[in-house]
Amino acid sequence: MAEYLFEIGVEELPTTEVDKIVVQVKEKVENLLKTENLYFGELKTFFAPRRFGFFIKDLQEKQENKVIEKRGPSLKIAYDENMHPTKALQGFLASNGATLENVIQKDNYVFIKKQIEGKYSKEIFREKIPQIIGSLSFKKPMRWGNGVYSFVRIPHWILSIYNGEPLEFEIFGIKSSNKTYAHRFVKDEPIEIKSIDDYVLKLKEFKVIPFEEERVKFVKTQIEEFEKTKELVVEKDEELIEEVITLTEYPGILDGTFYEKYLALPEELITVTIKHHQRSFTTYVGDKITNKFVSFIDSPTGDINKIRKGYERVINARLEDARYYYEKDLKVPLESFNKKLKEIIFQKELGTLMDKVERIKKISEFICEKLKINYSDKVRILRTAELCKADIASNVVYEFPELQGIMGRIYAVKDNEDQSVALGIEDHYKDVPQLITGAVVALADRIDTIVGSFAVGNVPTGSKDPFGLRKKTDTIFKIVSEYRWNINLEETIEFSAKLIDKKIPEDLKQFFESRYELFYSNIRYDIARAVKSYWRKPYEGKLIVEALIKIVDQEEFQHLLIGFERVHNISKKFDKFEFDPTKFLEKEEKLLFNKYIEIKPKVLKAVEELNFEEALQHLISLRPYIDSYFDKVFVMTKQDDIRMNRLGFLKNLDNLFFLLGNLSVIEKKLN
Repeated sequence: MAEYLFEIGVEELPTTEVDKIVVQVKEKVENLLKTENLYFGELKTFFAPRRFGFFIKDLQEKQENKVIEKRGPSLKIAYDENMHPTKALQGFLASNGATLENVIQKDNYVFIKKQIEGKYSKEIFREKIPQIIGSLSFKKPMRWGNGVYSFVRIPHWILSIYNGEPLEFEIFGIKSSNKTYAHRFVKDEPIEIKSIDDYVLKLKEFKVIPFEEERVKFVKTQIEEFEKTKELVVEKDEELIEEVITLTEYPGILDGTFYEKYLALPEELITVTIKHHQRSFTTYVGDKITNKFVSFIDSPTGDINKIRKGYERVINARLEDARYYYEKDLKVPLESFNKKLKEIIFQKELGTLMDKVERIKKISEFICEKLKINYSDKVRILRTAELCKADIASNVVYEFPELQGIMGRIYAVKDNEDQSVALGIEDHYKDVPQLITGAVVALADRIDTIVGSFAVGNVPTGSKDPFGLRKKTDTIFKIVSEYRWNINLEETIEFSAKLIDKKIPEDLKQFFESRYELFYSNIRYDIARAVKSYWRKPYEGKLIVEALIKIVDQEEFQHLLIGFERVHNISKKFDKFEFDPTKFLEKEEKLLFNKYIEIKPKVLKAVEELNFEEALQHLISLRPYIDSYFDKVFVMTKQDDIRMNRLGFLKNLDNLFFLLGNLSVIEKKLN
């Protein structure tokens, strides 16, 4: 068995490209190994800010030999009357590198049967690895060499080692070798590498940790040691840790202090200033934030005291900016910022942010009425809607957009707004708001954005979704489900469309339906398909999903599905519901009709009460009658009036089932 190590050294990788690079490399190398039928034990990808690559352990050194059989011309064409090979046969053999010794005759044709020698994995890699690296795609590639080359960033070296020896090839005009480079601040000369293990040890010696998970562990270990030594708690933001290890080859901890006067600022403002603008961590004593911060630098040989002073200077300057903007905002009430919203465009065809706020208020009121929300809650909801976007025009949010909603809540508290209003302002940005004030406004806000965007043609296409409409739609379903609100979304989006004087595009309803199907597809894809039309009343759809999950694999229900499928298939193209039970001729159709008349009001009542489990049980009671019906009754008789009458009845029966979704698409496990 063999091992192979590949690394390409580049200028600093953009953080936005890293995940895509790692995924592509892994997929492409795996596909190569699979396509070439090469067995292997371990494939691992890695990256650091100035390099990425992969290694393979327990790699098959050579493909298995294989025997191929290929058909040639027919015997009549391959041989003349004296059984001498014709030019057709000779050409076939020549084009396939075969001789007459390789020929066999079968089924009136000639075949060649020959053994193909397996290729060495080393030679396959020599040819294919440059192709894989050259085929990687990036969001914003860099060009150099008069535009001849294009890659994520300009490469500087290529490490390629197969079983301890350099595997030579060329990419972007750079020849591969058995040499890599250390951390740029530690050693300038190239380092010779003999194996995968040698690579890991030598890079660590020269302050490079190539593996992402090891850098994460290294960061967390240093944080834990700092906490014990300083008796402080560091806010361990996982996203920030991921960002730190993406930017550092050898992350080293550094702590600093900012001026105590800035502790008077809201905690969120301090945290955002330190986290987002200096990629540093805040610290706490108990639940109280301190003026100590923790950073990670990529400078193993740097002057720590000098670097610390630089961090402190920048953080103090940013906090001073934050204090200035915050104090300026405090001079006026939150509501006053709404005037500035009239100058901020939401979408060109949909007016300003203030126009949007007015629509959110009206949609919120519509939702309150439909849900019969009590008067006091309604007043708070409408006040939340009125103030929900005000902080966008504040000085702090202009400088720190990450604080949108949070500053709205802080300023609302300062203005002595109702607590549920203040919290609702921040809450309405969340996927599942905790308060009814935020939840209703969240629905209204997202419905307005989705309807407006579709109405003016700003719709998701492929992977592009600039307004995040897919996520907004999923959030609507989450909120409705969590709050158990039996609201009709179709009515709500129609009301929303009237506010912008637009017609609802047909693809908007299809969009909601497809998102609703995806919303439940992780539970069970066929049930998700069955209830997708319930996007209009997503809470009812949720209850139907829960009821079906409990019963779907039971034998009695599976038998019912088979019977219903016959009802549905035979009546689905029939569009009339009229029938006369006095024209039923067979005993079985009379019995099915009587049972239908018996259970229909029970099903309707159960559905009205949202008791879908009971409704399903009533439908199951139809099963033996449906089976007997199709055993004895020929629906498609040539007698027109009898056939039409039977189809009309079955259409009604089909319609009753459809109150619980399209059960015909649910997977049937019985033969």
